[in-house]
Amino acid sequence: MSKRISIYLLAAALAAVTLAAASSIAAASPAAPGKSPLIIAMKDPGCHWFYTGGGPNARKYAVKVVRKGPVTLLNLDEAPMIIRGPGGKKIQPVGEKLTLKTKGTYHLTMVKQAPDDNHLVLVVN
Repeated sequence: MSKRISIYLLAAALAAVTLAAASSIAAASPAAPGKSPLIIAMKDPGCHWFYTGGGPNARKYAVKVVRKGPVTLLNLDEAPMIIRGPGGKKIQPVGEKLTLKTKGTYHLTMVKQAPDDNHLVLVVN
């Protein structure tokens, strides 16, 4: 039982650290839209979101984002993401970047996602 609690605490701490690092990276580098990675972040309610910027007191999250391509995704969620779009199906591991070059609509869900979690949509122009 204590081993299971330790694993949950470790996972929660890792999620908090990666989200803090992602927000400091996003806040510290005001690159042109579409040039910095689009971050997939863990946040309740809804489980996963696109992190679209903002400072520590005004973070902005969205479930649908429109960007000019190519778009690089950075997965900072708690599990791999399944990305379905014009290029077929791709699996993006946690902590990895993936660049989408083909224009179109992409649907993102987490591996073994609960039915009430957010379904993310990315439109690449």
